[in-house]
Amino acid sequence: MNFSLLIVVMVVAGLVIGSFLTVVVDRVPQGASVVAPPSRCGSCGLRLGPLDLVPVISWLALRGKCRQCRAPIGIEPIVVELITASLFVLMAIRFDDTRAAIPAYCILMAVLVAQTWIDLRTKRLPREITYTGVVLGAVALAIAAIVIGEPERLWMMALGALIALVAMWLIYIASRGGMGDGDVRLAPLLGLYLGWINPGIVLPGLFFGFVAGAVVGVAMMAVDRAGRRTAVPFGPFLALGTVVAIFAGQHFVDLVMAR
Repeated sequence: MNFSLLIVVMVVAGLVIGSFLTVVVDRVPQGASVVAPPSRCGSCGLRLGPLDLVPVISWLALRGKCRQCRAPIGIEPIVVELITASLFVLMAIRFDDTRAAIPAYCILMAVLVAQTWIDLRTKRLPREITYTGVVLGAVALAIAAIVIGEPERLWMMALGALIALVAMWLIYIASRGGMGDGDVRLAPLLGLYLGWINPGIVLPGLFFGFVAGAVVGVAMMAVDRAGRRTAVPFGPFLALGTVVAIFAGQHFVDLVMAR
C-alpha cells in the first residue's frame, strides 16, 4: 500500500472510529451499553438511520440539527471524529517505517480521545475503557513486534508499563489525594506503548504531561478560572504528554544524555 492510500485509509478509519467514540463518551460514564439501544435523538427520540450516522457528512448536511425535530445535535460528534482521524493520520506518519505498529497505536489514540473527552466532562477516567485499551493494546503490540521480527519489544513494553505504574503510584501516594486513582490505572497503558518504542521515554512522557498540566493550571489561576485547590482533570495532560513522547521522546532523551 502506497503512502497516499494509507493516509486515506487512516482518515476513513479515524472518522468511523471517531463516530463510535461519540457513543462511548456519552454512554460509558452512565454505565450504559455502547451497542444497545440504537442511537436516537435526545430530544424527540428519533432512531438514527444510516444516513444520519455518516461521519462528518451527516452533521454538515443536517447543519448540526436533528432531521426530525431540528434540535441542535451539538458540535461534539464532528470534533471527536476529526480529532480521531487526525491522530490516526499522525500515527501513520510516525510509524510509516514499521507499519505493523500502526493499528496498535490507533487503538491507543482511540482510548486517549475517549478518556480525554470523558475526563474533561466528568473528571473521571472509566476503568472499563482503560482496561480494554490495555488488553487490545498488548495484543496488537505483541503482534507488531512479532511481525517486524523484534520480539525484544515484548519485554520492552512490559518494562515500560511497570515504570509508568510505579512512577504514577509514587506520585499518587505523595500527592495525598491530589491525583485521582484513574490516572494511576491509565499509566500502565501509556507505559506499554512508550515502552514498545523505548522504555527510556516513559518518564519523559509523564514529565511532558506534568509540564502541560502545570502550564495550564498556572494560566487558569492567572485569569481567575481556578484556585490552588481547584480539581483539574489530569488525564488529558497525560494523553498529550504521551503523544508528544511518541514523536519527540527519543530526541528529548538524546538531548538530555548529550549534556
